[in-house]
Amino acid sequence: MSEDSFKINKTLSSDKLDEEVEFTVQKSPSTDICYEVTFSMDGDPDPEDIARRLSIVRKYYISILITITSMVITIISSCWSLISPQIMEHFHISHEVSVLGISFYIFGLGVGPLILSPLSELYGRRLTFIFSLALSIIWQCLTTWSKTIEGVMFGRFLSGFFGSSFLSVAGGSISDIFEKKDIGIPMAIFTTSPMLGPSIGPIIGGALHKDSYKWTFIVLLIASGVCLVLITLTVPETYKPMLLIRKAKRLRQETGDDKYYAPLEITRKETKLTSAIILSARRPFGLLVRDPMMAVLTFYTGLVLAIVYLFFVAFPYIFETVFKFTVMEVACAYIGMLSGILLVSPTALIIQKRYAKKVENNNGVSTPEMRFEALFYGAFLTPIGLMIFAWTCYPQVHWIGPVIGSGIFGSGVFFVFTGVFSYTVDAYRKYAASAMACNSFVRSTMSAVFPLFGLQMYKGMGINWAGFFIAMLATIMVPVPFLFTKYGPTLRSKSPYAWAD
Repeated sequence: MSEDSFKINKTLSSDKLDEEVEFTVQKSPSTDICYEVTFSMDGDPDPEDIARRLSIVRKYYISILITITSMVITIISSCWSLISPQIMEHFHISHEVSVLGISFYIFGLGVGPLILSPLSELYGRRLTFIFSLALSIIWQCLTTWSKTIEGVMFGRFLSGFFGSSFLSVAGGSISDIFEKKDIGIPMAIFTTSPMLGPSIGPIIGGALHKDSYKWTFIVLLIASGVCLVLITLTVPETYKPMLLIRKAKRLRQETGDDKYYAPLEITRKETKLTSAIILSARRPFGLLVRDPMMAVLTFYTGLVLAIVYLFFVAFPYIFETVFKFTVMEVACAYIGMLSGILLVSPTALIIQKRYAKKVENNNGVSTPEMRFEALFYGAFLTPIGLMIFAWTCYPQVHWIGPVIGSGIFGSGVFFVFTGVFSYTVDAYRKYAASAMACNSFVRSTMSAVFPLFGLQMYKGMGINWAGFFIAMLATIMVPVPFLFTKYGPTLRSKSPYAWAD
């Protein structure tokens, strides 16, 4: 087995000019007459090396567009909450059946990445984005105009299923184009989408509640279409193995030599699509079962996001029962959580600078556990916010009390997601999409289940004690970042998926 690497300089003719091009190739493990192409880190970047060729402005544009699309996908998940009464009346269904409109969509968000993330690692990010978003839009149409509740529910599940790529593959795309030292801020921006979207959804639903429920879906259908057009026209392929295929094809065409190949080309030839999906889809479950840190961290994000979605059932009941709010006033109550997220999001800049300082103090050596600083803050803010929310839900207390509590909780959720997402992408860079798929599956499954019993829990336990109960669940997770900071390197060394530079 040959591991020799070398460089070849050739003068190539083109239609416009002769130029000297530097190729970096590596001998194939299986034969000495074929050469595996790689990207050279010396001199000018290869034409296909997106990570080095894109300007910082273009990189941030791509990450922000992906984040906005992810936000639209999550807005669709929660917009159901305040138009639920219209849907119940239109289709003559009970509250329990109506809640399935939220649960099915979220469950689709969780299941979809198990297929779409591995596909992105076979056929690239760009194709996965375009394919999945186009199909999500088609199924949104079914949700909007179906004449039966079964069609609506089926459309909800499949639109969530295909839209889910933006909650898992997007993290891999950001990892593709940003270097390890620069990934903190763009990942923090992306982290806002799973939280801002659900907070905005009820506001849109409340604003349109006097019109047909279909208009809420139509508005979001238009937003999804705009995102699809922008992604198709402006977002390039970012996945390195796919870009190496392009380089190999270019070298074969320019030199007339078929010796050059990219590893992913061999993988595609030797693996059938169905078997590749099955084998690759096992990786997220492998991460969940064989990596204790991943299991706990995905449960953590699952818990806090499940509480967020629990609020989409609880808020209408609490604020209408205790504070006699109207539908639009209930929608505005979600602004508290939204404000909490937005107010602390600029701290991503500070956290990134502190991360860089930690690396500098560690002789330039970084570890994924250095990304846990945000999680320290989130671990305390989430139970504090929930506790304030629980014990200010009284008629004699001003309604601003629980809104402030939800805002503090929202800021805690931001920090939890920032810490966990940054760690995940840093520690599992090669399998970033699968790692995010694992996270998405767990948190979406938990988020789909919580609304099913949320209203019954608040009615049975009472508003205050039910709120106290979920605050205690968040309190149990407080030691997690501190324990993982101390024992993380040991636990990570036992993972078959963790990345080592």
